[in-house]
Amino acid sequence: MSRLLLACVFALMGVFGIAGTSMAEETANAPVVVAQQTTVNPGPSVNAPQEPSPEVRQETKRKLWIGGIAVLLFVLVYYRNKKRWAKWRKERAAKKG
Repeated sequence: MSRLLLACVFALMGVFGIAGTSMAEETANAPVVVAQQTTVNPGPSVNAPQEPSPEVRQETKRKLWIGGIAVLLFVLVYYRNKKRWAKWRKERAAKKG
């Protein structure tokens, strides 16, 4: 198995080595395009709005409510399962002991 793997690796190295060499020769003869410099905005606008729009506030409130309800449900299920597990372990210990 290892000889087959080694043969595959050498075959792939040969293929990529030959392709890499031919591509390097082609790109060496190709013309080089010089990139032009462009102006860049130095930073954020000074007059950026400080308060989100009412639609964004409503959506944020809705997401917070949904997140709070999800956390509450998780806590309820966690404590219910914790009680069930403790009861099951107690009953199992009583049967064995």
